[in-house]
Amino acid sequence: MEAKHRETIDPGANLAWAAARFGGREAVADGGRRLSFLDLNRRSRQIANALIHHGLAPEGRVAKLMSNCAEIIETGFATAMAGGASLNLHPRGSVAEHLHMLEDSGAEFLFVDEAHREQARALREGATRLRRVIGVGWREEGVESYDGWLERASARPPGVEVGPEGLFHLHYTSGTSGQPKAVVNTHRTHRAWMRNFFLNLDYRLGAGDSMLHAAPLTHAAFNYTETYLLRGARNIILPRFDPELYIAAVARERVTTAFLVPTMLLALLECESLKRADLTSLHTLNYGTSPISEETLCRAVEAIGPILRQTYGLTEARQPIALLHSWEHVVSGTPEQRRRLASCGKPAAGVTFALLDEEDRPVAAGEMGEICLRGDYAMAGYWKDPEATAEAMRSGWVHSGDLAVTDEDGYVYIVDRKKDMIISGGFNIYPSEVERALCRHPDVLEAAVVGVPDAHWGEAVKALIVPRHGRDVSASEIAEFCRKEIASYKKPKHVEIVKELPKNSRGKILRREIRDRHWAGRTRKVN
Repeated sequence: MEAKHRETIDPGANLAWAAARFGGREAVADGGRRLSFLDLNRRSRQIANALIHHGLAPEGRVAKLMSNCAEIIETGFATAMAGGASLNLHPRGSVAEHLHMLEDSGAEFLFVDEAHREQARALREGATRLRRVIGVGWREEGVESYDGWLERASARPPGVEVGPEGLFHLHYTSGTSGQPKAVVNTHRTHRAWMRNFFLNLDYRLGAGDSMLHAAPLTHAAFNYTETYLLRGARNIILPRFDPELYIAAVARERVTTAFLVPTMLLALLECESLKRADLTSLHTLNYGTSPISEETLCRAVEAIGPILRQTYGLTEARQPIALLHSWEHVVSGTPEQRRRLASCGKPAAGVTFALLDEEDRPVAAGEMGEICLRGDYAMAGYWKDPEATAEAMRSGWVHSGDLAVTDEDGYVYIVDRKKDMIISGGFNIYPSEVERALCRHPDVLEAAVVGVPDAHWGEAVKALIVPRHGRDVSASEIAEFCRKEIASYKKPKHVEIVKELPKNSRGKILRREIRDRHWAGRTRKVN
């Protein structure tokens, strides 16, 4: 009997093709460092071979804790080439958050830059499965040198093949319980997502283009690395977002495409240098990850030009799920055209999209429903969490938690979130996670956290705190306490000390009632 063919994938094939196609052309610019496509392929192979040499098993987890740098891209390719699965630790996260992700994933390798040297020491002591820590730009006892790995490793193709259902990447995102859980992406879901990305990509993107990265490469900006390299475009990396540095980089590098979260776009508009900046090379400015006001979009179009492109997506189903193209950003047209600035556009090509009610039935145009999706580009599930997977993927749909309506022309307007998630500065924050941190303070009896409107961040975290009887606690004391407990972007920007919290008959805190008070009089409950 003829043996059944088993489908396999060469996880290094895409980068190898790009290196053969574009050769010595510049692929990555990271400050003064310039890497060609050949350099990037060679260095990624060397790190892949080093991982294999040091015992990385098939689907073994490799963690990265770095601010924006070329090594984030290299280690991502290298991990896949070696048959492993990568996960990114947020560069602004706390040690406690990182430890949970390392332990939950069972990560055995950690690449960490010098900016996170102090955290690395705590992680080495606390992560029980961690076998090796590799310092990017530094080393000390117990920490190996990234450059040393490069020098000693072979640049030959690793020769690893994986199955389509093999683990490719874990991306941690908090659930409604606030406990971070990981979205599972396999090689199948990753390749299906790339097909969708290219299906919706502007066809003028090519080898003459440059993508500027200032948003964290550990998050949404990651979508624009491998895909742009496959078009021959350069990836230009800034270590962080700074409006002045950003404007200077666009002019210096003749940047053609970029990606910003709304808070970055707003900061750019507030920068005095924008009035005299040379942004003539830019033809596409992508933005997304959180809602944005119509006023900000109008200002952006007037100041930068008609080049904005909104992309909507989820951790569970990466962008683009819906798109608002540059030609749909009409600031001086009819009321209907202007109204579309409040939408996230129309469903992208190749996306199976629906608004469903509580019974998972489609709603009519103009009625509110939950955004739901299905297709190979969506996640395979949550890591080691079958209950959460079943809930999120019931009836064959990935349920986003975003509540929206569509108009008669098919534009999608997000009006609220079914979950209690707060989006501040493009990052997801879950109230219960912050509440648990607050309640670890010895003087705090109860806490309720909500997102409130903020002109700069979209939403800001507000905490209502009930002190323990006979205790006093100040807002500044709470801020200092949170600095040690959770990532800085999750800290409450507003703290209100109250005698009691509103509750229902079962004693459950009425968080939505608190939140609604701050959004009263607004047409939508996102900002």
